[in-house]
Amino acid sequence: MPADVFPPPPPRWVEPEPAVPGTPLPGGNVGGAVRVGGTVRRPTGPWTPAVHALLRHVRARGLDGVPEPLGVDDAGREVLTYLPGVPVDLAEVTDGRLASAAAWLARYHAAVADLRPGPVRWRFEERDLLPHEIVCHHDATLYNMLVAAPGSDEVVGVVDWDVAGPGVPLDELAMLAWSGVPFYADPGPAEGARRLRLLVDAYAGQAARVGGVPPAVDDVARHVVVRMRAAGARIAAGQAAGDPGMLNLARVGEPARTAAQVDRYADALPALLAALASASSPG
Repeated sequence: MPADVFPPPPPRWVEPEPAVPGTPLPGGNVGGAVRVGGTVRRPTGPWTPAVHALLRHVRARGLDGVPEPLGVDDAGREVLTYLPGVPVDLAEVTDGRLASAAAWLARYHAAVADLRPGPVRWRFEERDLLPHEIVCHHDATLYNMLVAAPGSDEVVGVVDWDVAGPGVPLDELAMLAWSGVPFYADPGPAEGARRLRLLVDAYAGQAARVGGVPPAVDDVARHVVVRMRAAGARIAAGQAAGDPGMLNLARVGEPARTAAQVDRYADALPALLAALASASSPG
C-alpha cells in the first residue's frame, strides 16, 4: 500500500443521538477506555491514524474479532465499535483458550502479511518496516482477548490496538507465552514446556492453513527475554516522554515489576529448554 495514502485521517464521528456519559471499561492499566452505547471511546495520539488504517486493513482481509474504527468524536477520542464477549480471566487460561489465542494470532499475521504502510507514526516510533517485519499488535495477550461466554474457550475478540507497530511474529508469540503459559507466574519447567508447546503447535497448525511459517518452540522460549525486556524499555521511554498511558502503568509498578519477573524467567530458562528437549526426545 503506498505510503502517501496510508494512513488517511480519521473521519469526524457524528453522534447518532445526544451524547451520554460513558461507562468505564474494566481491565487494562493504560486507562481511558469507556463504553458509550455500541461504541468504545479511547484517548487518541499521533499513532491513531495508523492504528485505524491497520484495523481497516485486517477487517478487509476477513480477520475476525477486530473492532471497526468509526472516527474521532467531539471530545477528541477515537470511536471504535464495541466487541461483544467476556474478558479472559488470567486465572482461568485453559489449554483451549491458549490454543484459540495462538490460532487467532496466526490468522492476524496472515492478514498483515501484505501490509507495507511506509514510514508512518506508531505509538513508540516512526519508521518503515524492515523487509522481514510485519505490523504487530504488540499486546495480543490473554488480558486483551474476549471469549464467547464465561465457560467458552473460543477467542472472539481482541482489543487494545494502540501500541501496534513494526515487529516480527516471534515478538507476538513471546508476548502471548508470557501472559498465557504464563511465564510471568513461573509455572515450572515441566508445565511451562507443555503449555508453550501447546501454544506453538496451535499457532503452527493455523499458520500452515493460511500460508504462515511455523516457529521453533525453542526460539519462542528464548525470545521471551528479548521481547519482554524491549517492552520494559518502551514503557520507560514512554514515561520519560510524558505519555499518559505509559505513566498510568507506573501505578502498578511498571516497568520494574516486569523487569524482575523477566530476570527470574531468564534464570529458569535453561531448565525450560531442557524440559522442552526431554519432551521431544524419542522414548
